[in-house]
Amino acid sequence: MGISIGNKIELVMLDDIIRNESNKKVYVSKIFDILPGNKLQIAMPIYEGKIVPLNVSDKYSACFYTDKGLLQCNVIITSRYKDGHMFFLEVLILGQLEKVQRRQFYRYVCKLNAKIRVVSDEEYETGKLDYEVISEDDLEWNEAKLMDISGGGAKIIQRQYLDKNEVVKLKFVLSVDEYTFRFSLFARVLSSVRVQNHSEIYEQRLEFLKITKEERDNIIKYIFESERRNRAKEMGMI
Repeated sequence: MGISIGNKIELVMLDDIIRNESNKKVYVSKIFDILPGNKLQIAMPIYEGKIVPLNVSDKYSACFYTDKGLLQCNVIITSRYKDGHMFFLEVLILGQLEKVQRRQFYRYVCKLNAKIRVVSDEEYETGKLDYEVISEDDLEWNEAKLMDISGGGAKIIQRQYLDKNEVVKLKFVLSVDEYTFRFSLFARVLSSVRVQNHSEIYEQRLEFLKITKEERDNIIKYIFESERRNRAKEMGMI
């Protein structure tokens, strides 16, 4: 699994990360036991010197300090109890542990249609198209799949290899409940690697460039509403 008994953990409420709150509360804990069913027994966390009884069913982003560096995943609190003089939480690991550096934005996993094309330095600098066309839609776009997104960037898969630091335009639509947001954003390629067992497909990480505050806020709103809807489904409310 990559984590061990005794590892320090930092927990931040998922909603605070999605909203990119500047005053996020960071709760410190450590692993006391690794349980069956992808669960962990952890100490009830401490904040400002006080033990905090986190609510059952709340979701948190967990950052584990391990011998292999920082590992991150989301967890949900499944129970809390006292054993002797110690207070504990049981948490269920959601998804895979990933090796990470500190992130500014929360990544939301999805699978959405997108389109992508490489842009010239001139188009990026001026915002003007290189060709005389009726609209940007008349240009040649490659089909892509948006695999995750955050306020800072995205991960896509597509059939075209892109060099690191290539500048592209990424077009996609985010829709949840009554919210629909359309985007056409510049981005820089951070990495481009073949997908394992699919040599004709590439996974690419992109960093958004020249993104406006409104565009970033709309991405964060989409992520927050999607997580809220997913949580309601899990609780049988919809």
